[in-house]
Amino acid sequence: MFGGIARYFSQVGLALGVRSGASRVHGAALGAGAQVRRLAGVLPAARAEIVAAAEACLQESIQRQLVAADITELKDFGASVGPLQNAGFRQVADLSRHSRGSLERYRGIGEVTAASAMKALGLFQESARAHARLLPDPDDRRVADDRLLLALARYEALVREIPPRAQEVDIRFKDANERLMALRAKTRVSQQLFSGAAREELAYTSEAIEKNLRWVEAESKGLADYAQGLTFDPAAVWKRYADNAATFIALLESVLPPKVVAKGILAGPDMRGGLPAAIADAVEATAIDLSLMTANLRRYQQFGTQYIVHQKRVLLGDDMGLGKTIQVLAAMCHLAAQGKKRFFVVAPNSVLINWEREVRKHTKLNPIVVHGFDRDDELAQWRREGGVAITTYTTLARLLEGIDKVDLLAVDEAHSVKNPAAQRTQSVKQLCGLAEYAVFMSGTALENRLEELHTLVTTVQPNIGAEVSALLRQVRPVPAEVRTQLAPVYLRRTQADVLTELPDLTETDEVIPLEPADLEAYRASPDNLMHRRMAATIGAGNLQSAKFDRLKELLEGYKEDGRKVAVFSFFRQVLNDVSASVGGCPQIHGSISAEERQLVLDRFAAQEGFGVIALQIEAGGIGINLQCAQVVILMEPQFKPSTERQAIARVRRMGQTRKVNAHRLIAKGTVDEALVLLVEIKKQVFADYAHRSSVTEASAMAIDAGSAAMAELRKAIA
Repeated sequence: MFGGIARYFSQVGLALGVRSGASRVHGAALGAGAQVRRLAGVLPAARAEIVAAAEACLQESIQRQLVAADITELKDFGASVGPLQNAGFRQVADLSRHSRGSLERYRGIGEVTAASAMKALGLFQESARAHARLLPDPDDRRVADDRLLLALARYEALVREIPPRAQEVDIRFKDANERLMALRAKTRVSQQLFSGAAREELAYTSEAIEKNLRWVEAESKGLADYAQGLTFDPAAVWKRYADNAATFIALLESVLPPKVVAKGILAGPDMRGGLPAAIADAVEATAIDLSLMTANLRRYQQFGTQYIVHQKRVLLGDDMGLGKTIQVLAAMCHLAAQGKKRFFVVAPNSVLINWEREVRKHTKLNPIVVHGFDRDDELAQWRREGGVAITTYTTLARLLEGIDKVDLLAVDEAHSVKNPAAQRTQSVKQLCGLAEYAVFMSGTALENRLEELHTLVTTVQPNIGAEVSALLRQVRPVPAEVRTQLAPVYLRRTQADVLTELPDLTETDEVIPLEPADLEAYRASPDNLMHRRMAATIGAGNLQSAKFDRLKELLEGYKEDGRKVAVFSFFRQVLNDVSASVGGCPQIHGSISAEERQLVLDRFAAQEGFGVIALQIEAGGIGINLQCAQVVILMEPQFKPSTERQAIARVRRMGQTRKVNAHRLIAKGTVDEALVLLVEIKKQVFADYAHRSSVTEASAMAIDAGSAAMAELRKAIA
């Protein structure tokens, strides 16, 4: 931004030949140059502090590992630990305070033993660094964590405040330089020019240059002083981090040297999603303009945005919680910066408000919710002014006649259009035909059958080719061939690929024996799958079932820890009972409006300490952010693994800073156990076909096991 300052400053000295006001111009140039140089160092210094603070966090984590490790662990790294133990070394940390020479002064430790010990220590430290935790953990704070978070908060504020104003400083400083050069040229001309009007012109020019330089000096000094005095309350920064860690992580990732990220300390190993090198390289070389974005992208999110822009019509299959929405918004912003203006989002009704908020929060684009009684007027406004039109699958069919062109179409929860014969699929397909760019978004591109993936891929990209269609229709496609064929249209990254910083997830299946009264109620329920499922949970009713007893025990424990808990169930009755069991708690279900749902979520997020929210899993497991919670309780197994994954991913997602516990309550000897088996089989099918950006060979065992699971399910109902 301030490039060439040294050159400008040297040229100022050449302008001293100006006879009128030369000393004042010279003084102003000296003052402006000093403050501009001071301002130019602000952001590099802030970035250097982040790097230093991050290194301090890593070193503290490494030291913790050294303290926790018994000296015998150095055996694995080639050390002879017997002499070390005899000399009194107990932990690896004891050794870290020594050099090879100081070790040799211990009785029984010779040159060879000391050399192998120090080499083993170095290897252990390398391993410890590779496994060190960089990001702060609110439940396990390190001394250096405050330094890192405060450095990131300071950098965020400086990046927001300084560049726009510093750009004006740079422009006016360059202008002063150009005027000085012109003034210098005139001083070389004959002395006759310094008479009359020429002298007055030079005096006027000198005064204007001085005034400009004084402004540059004052503005630069003001910004540099602002940066120098900028402070934050650590408690407030910790709260911001707990509420929205994603912002801090994106800033950290943008500052850290690439080699640090490449080692997996922050980002995962495969942001390319397994794409062939030719496509991935072309995607990475795609320039994107994010000037209309107000959020920072993670590196893998930038790659996803580049993929959308380069490939034009794609299925973005990233795992839940990786920020598919922000990648699509970034693509819209890039296209808007290129002169495009018509963007269209089709989404479930439950996430309309969330989409509107995300557009406002992360971009400078204008969201227009095209829904309800005013939908025709809203659509007309979108056609006139452009922006991001947001509507539901149900409403879309009523809008198609009024749409003639779309620059980018985004279809959220795109697995909703997996049935080619359904009206919503036909409507989306028709709208796709009007779009230059199209993005289908689904973390569960395949839920039950391979044909579903085929439908999504061929709908978003009808020109994918007959070869891909034929491959996806095969029972046992060749993995390498299909991976290559799908690469132009399908990108999927998992949390393990790109979010190694996510806190641990502990999943526990709670197999609960039924009490006699519960078992009697279960057997007396109608021979209907849904009745049996609910009976396995509520038993004889009155909140006295075995599952509710276990729920109360879990909630009591988490209340002591001050953790927030999200309880999911398919059944409204179960939600009501959960709420009654805790003396009343907020609920999210299919009957509340999108506006009310968002208010409930906002209030729950703002609540301090322990809290419980009950959610109907089909409504609350999709398109919402429950990052403020740390515990998930599934009151009963579900039919699809994606349903359970989505519920957990509402809590364990990018930006989560605390460890997440997930409990699945399973009534022993009931339909629950058969559903667990069925879910496990479907998990394997998903892993075989859609877990990565490729399709792998079908498993005959999975098909056979699936049939067995269905047989068990029928048996449990009977």
